[in-house]
Amino acid sequence: MSMDITFCHRAPAVGAAAGTVARIVQGFARSFTSTADCADNVPEHGLLWIQNNAAWFPKITARLRQIPRQRRPFVVIWHGEPLPPPRASGLPRPWLNWWEIGKILLRDARATDVYTNWFTLRSLQRQGIPDVLFVSAPGRRDFLAERGICAEFVPFGYAPEMGRDLGLTPDIDVLFIGALDVPRRNRILRQVERQGVKLTAVGDWHNPAYWGENRVKLVNRAKILLNVSRTAGEYSGLRILLGLANKALVISETIYDPAPYVPGKHFVMAPVEEIPDLVRYYLTTTEERERIVEEGYRFALTEATMERSVDRILEICAQRMRAREGGAIVQAAADSGRA
Repeated sequence: MSMDITFCHRAPAVGAAAGTVARIVQGFARSFTSTADCADNVPEHGLLWIQNNAAWFPKITARLRQIPRQRRPFVVIWHGEPLPPPRASGLPRPWLNWWEIGKILLRDARATDVYTNWFTLRSLQRQGIPDVLFVSAPGRRDFLAERGICAEFVPFGYAPEMGRDLGLTPDIDVLFIGALDVPRRNRILRQVERQGVKLTAVGDWHNPAYWGENRVKLVNRAKILLNVSRTAGEYSGLRILLGLANKALVISETIYDPAPYVPGKHFVMAPVEEIPDLVRYYLTTTEERERIVEEGYRFALTEATMERSVDRILEICAQRMRAREGGAIVQAAADSGRA
């Protein structure tokens, strides 16, 4: 598959993952352009790849809406941000906190709450954008399917920037790394601490101490990495991968459909109220903890890779592009009276 590819991404929050995806995609491109949210960079042909969340690219999506469908580039969105849970999950609809509501009212392009993400995708879909929608979690695919929108599930895969085994002796029993301005998450972390778990909780979107090589070293120091989500049942594949890649045992609250990861094999999953007991158990059963860690590490580095995920996306795109081109030829023949 060789074509002109325009790759849209936003830093810094997804810079590492987007950078890895960009490098892989670039290897398949005849020409490659990387862009932020700039309407002038919307191409007239080739493939336009929006990485992670279309809500972050209002100028690009506005330009796409203005272009007649037959003149648009082939548009791909690989959506990696939360959406509301599917009805099949039995989970409640998430409540928004005050700053999420504030971003919605201010029409802030940084908004990433579940409803803004959903309304953006729904609005685009009504105008035939994108040509293919990919989502990084099975629950997001199921939510969209319940509303008549077809999406392909392709998980974010392991990339070298996420980590590796440094061979360190872990000196942190339990680590949580992530945004600490989330009320639900903070409440759960406090509950875990109150039950006697010695917890190190850190995270800041803008602090370099928690990104890149510093993050790799930090997670390598942990025996256990906790996964506590913004909303109940929400999938955080990147946090799971972060633990797997740096040989920390991931203990997660219950996730709706955690594929491709298997609880008990690649990580441990349980209701929130059971997490303190699980932490104590795996801190004292070193052999069993290391068995899961080794299996998860192997799976991340050899099977759940970003290369495999991107290859799958490009394979599906090639199939859909051929189908679209074939349809255009048939339509042109019909319009000319030769069909």
